[in-house]
Amino acid sequence: MLRKAVLYLAIGWVVLMVAGFGVLYGAATLNATTVHSDRGVTEENADEYRWRGKTIALTDNLRKNGWASCDVVPDSGERRNIRSPRHDSTVSYRQYQPWFSGAATVTCGERATIRSGSSLAMYKLATSRLVQLGAAALAAIPLVLALIWYYGLVRIRR
Repeated sequence: MLRKAVLYLAIGWVVLMVAGFGVLYGAATLNATTVHSDRGVTEENADEYRWRGKTIALTDNLRKNGWASCDVVPDSGERRNIRSPRHDSTVSYRQYQPWFSGAATVTCGERATIRSGSSLAMYKLATSRLVQLGAAALAAIPLVLALIWYYGLVRIRR
């Protein structure tokens, strides 16, 4: 009876870990601004992004040309072009620090996603290999130990 309870607890732990990681990953990937889309303009899906001086990350959604290219026009400062990583890159986003003071308007030629603030921090966390492997280990190790004990491969002495 105790063995079954431990096994069910381990399975419940795996489900809890997978659901928790899914929520983190979903919140991190969906909480962003999409710039230049064919679907029309909404608050989450704008023709331009207003960059307010925080670090941003740029991701190409379609990657048909290899990268997304965006123009940054500051209220005060130098105009520049920024790009997402190439489609064959090992990273999924490119980070940019502001080189201007105040705010800037970002417009993109292709459909791109821009993240900043807590959305960027959560995205970095969710896409980190260390976090992904750590979550998998935290989910799998108790399950493996419970299965070993359940099938009697290891005996616990009293």
